[in-house]
Amino acid sequence: MTQSLISQTSEGLPPNQAIALAESLVKSALDALSAHIAILDEDGVIIHVNKAWKRFGEANAYRDPSYGIGTNYLAVCDKAARYAEDAGMVSDGIRRVRLRDTEEFHMEYPCHSPTERRWFIVRVTRFSWYGRSRIIIAHQNVTELKSVQNELRDSKRWLEAILDNLVDGVVTFDEKGSIVSLNRAGAYIFGYERDEMIDQPIHRLLPTLARHPTQDQLAVFLEQVSGLGDEIEGQRKDGTTFPMYFAASRIDLDDRCFYTAIIQDFTERKFLESQLWDKERLNLALEKERELRDLKNRFISMMSHDLKTPLAAIRLASSMLRNYGERITAQEKVESYDTIDQQVEYLTELINDVMTISRADFTGAEMNLEVIDLETYCRDILEELQLAYRMQRVLNFVGTNQRIEAKIDRKLMRRAVTNLLSNALKYSPLDKPVTLELTHSGHEAVIRVIDEGIGIPDGDQSHLFEPFHRASNVGSVSGTGLGLAIAKQAVDLHMGTITVESHVNRGTVFTIILPTQV
Repeated sequence: MTQSLISQTSEGLPPNQAIALAESLVKSALDALSAHIAILDEDGVIIHVNKAWKRFGEANAYRDPSYGIGTNYLAVCDKAARYAEDAGMVSDGIRRVRLRDTEEFHMEYPCHSPTERRWFIVRVTRFSWYGRSRIIIAHQNVTELKSVQNELRDSKRWLEAILDNLVDGVVTFDEKGSIVSLNRAGAYIFGYERDEMIDQPIHRLLPTLARHPTQDQLAVFLEQVSGLGDEIEGQRKDGTTFPMYFAASRIDLDDRCFYTAIIQDFTERKFLESQLWDKERLNLALEKERELRDLKNRFISMMSHDLKTPLAAIRLASSMLRNYGERITAQEKVESYDTIDQQVEYLTELINDVMTISRADFTGAEMNLEVIDLETYCRDILEELQLAYRMQRVLNFVGTNQRIEAKIDRKLMRRAVTNLLSNALKYSPLDKPVTLELTHSGHEAVIRVIDEGIGIPDGDQSHLFEPFHRASNVGSVSGTGLGLAIAKQAVDLHMGTITVESHVNRGTVFTIILPTQV
């Protein structure tokens, strides 16, 4: 194109004028370039330099007023080659181009000044100028480009150093699932050398993916493991599988899409979790064994006391009737028979309580549920208890004076409420009242048993509903430790809750909450 332009411009001119015009055009073009350019003749002598060459010389204190024109560039390079290897390589390159061993020679070299670090690229090409051989030497300053390249290289090394020192695996793959990079930990986790996995499909590491997943299948998988990630199965080089954490994030670079995934090998974690679970199960089994042993001890203690006492009373009454039946009065005989009846009734109730609480398989299928009015139901229970105590205790009822309907088993719930009232009376002074309170809120009925008795110590409240457990402050007051356990069982079977609030020497409040009919 340049020669065509020169031919068109010099057309019709005498040869000397045409050559002069052509040289003027070439020199103007060379002066417009930023590269430092010198033209050599066939012997290597500089015959022309452009303005950039001159500016560079001036900036570097080059004293030659002709800027090297007339100097043999090859001789300069050969002399410099004694202490600068790069100069010798340039000299060899020029000679190869001059001898037509190669069409072009180029090389990057440093050319640092006292104040800055610089890099250049030298290019050597040959051309013919009106029948004469000429060589162009162009030095292009690439310091800025080199600095960017060095920064990119340093950043890459820095990033690679960070990734290679992570304990987590990091794998990058493209939108087709082809692996682009894998850090040292990732290669170790899967048992590969890093170079083995480059350009390999990601499904080789993930057996959860199809053998040749489609774009849609890969997209669904990536959606599953994006963000917080997920626990999936990985596959090592030897074919073994292992649990791992896998979280992928999308990266868009220019027109391409990549995914970077963080990988954690959960094998050790799962092993430790298994050990912890085994330890927990063992602790639970030991705790259950301790609870059963404590339950057995409490049961034996209760039975030894609560069976001996009524049996002793029966034996005494029976002995009196047998040995002194003819001498005692009719009233004394009646009292002995009443004692036997009362103690037999007590033993029967004790056996029933033990049988009730021991029915661990009781699911409520045997319950006889019916819709009743709780207001009337609670009043009836309180009146029966007052008769049993021969009206010698103060029992109060606080109701709503409204019909509150609930579906319950009359007998089972009566036993629960009666047990709470009996305990309140048993552990309260004779002159202190016991209150049965019924309220209604939303779809729930609330039954409270309130006393002003000895209260329950804080340390006993967490075990209060366990069979055979009795509070530490009951003293010599008799009891089986089954009443509250039976009450809780009854409330649970009615899909209700029972709670306690108590303070020593200030009283206790038991609260039963039952669902009501809509």
